[in-house]
Amino acid sequence: MKTIFSILDKRAPKSILLLALLVILAISIAHIVIGETIDVGLFYIFSVLLVSWYGSKKAGISLALLSVIVLVVTEDYFSQFSVPMSELLLFSVPYALVFSGVAIMTTNFRNVYRVETEAADTDSLTGAHSVRSFYVELANELLRSQRYDHVFSLVYLDIDNFKGINDSLGHSVGDKLLIEVANCLVLSLRATDIVARLGGDEYACLLPETKQEEAKSAFLKAKKLLKDRMRKNKWPVSFSVGLVTFENIPGDIKEAMEIADKLMYSVKNEKKDNIAYKVWHTKA
Repeated sequence: MKTIFSILDKRAPKSILLLALLVILAISIAHIVIGETIDVGLFYIFSVLLVSWYGSKKAGISLALLSVIVLVVTEDYFSQFSVPMSELLLFSVPYALVFSGVAIMTTNFRNVYRVETEAADTDSLTGAHSVRSFYVELANELLRSQRYDHVFSLVYLDIDNFKGINDSLGHSVGDKLLIEVANCLVLSLRATDIVARLGGDEYACLLPETKQEEAKSAFLKAKKLLKDRMRKNKWPVSFSVGLVTFENIPGDIKEAMEIADKLMYSVKNEKKDNIAYKVWHTKA
């Protein structure tokens, strides 16, 4: 479901600036029409907040000063006499300080928020998507696929003998291996595909609008690259993979993950080092 915030997030800075200017214009017109019965001064903060959050600190401060100028002009419009410059300054300075302060604080808070959000959405070791981020993407894909009757594929991958690497070569080597696996998956798949580390030695990949043959072709390429990189680094590991193509949509993300996980374990419990394929037809 789209919200006004998600819509604004996708807009170019120029569009946001134009919208903020329209807000200033609307407030100033309302001020003139309503008169001095209502103090509309603080309403200009909305345009400052808008540009500061979705634009830059410089743009936010510029809008803050512009808002003060417009406010002073409209206030002067109601004055029956010429207002001394000293009074105009006395009136405008507090607004300028407050509006500029709001612009600076909003931009700083936005920067911190984005860093925190990115950290929550990214696996700190590999740079792949985090579990939280992956589940959000998967939930969105379920909604899209249900609405537009799209097929999608889901991959569950487990590294065979990873514990042996940690025990024999150390955790630093194990970490390098985990990073290499994530890099291989990202390189092999499309930019629109989602690669996530679920924790430990398990990964998941979401391939939107991808039928089984397309997913199979993509993941055979990924598995070949993984095998080549493991051999090059002399890491004696292999990969058990479950690849499910959903032609009918599962009830929720938990069911989708359980289906892929179960398929992966069917490989792991047999000979390992293989890919199991499944097309899911059952309706939720």
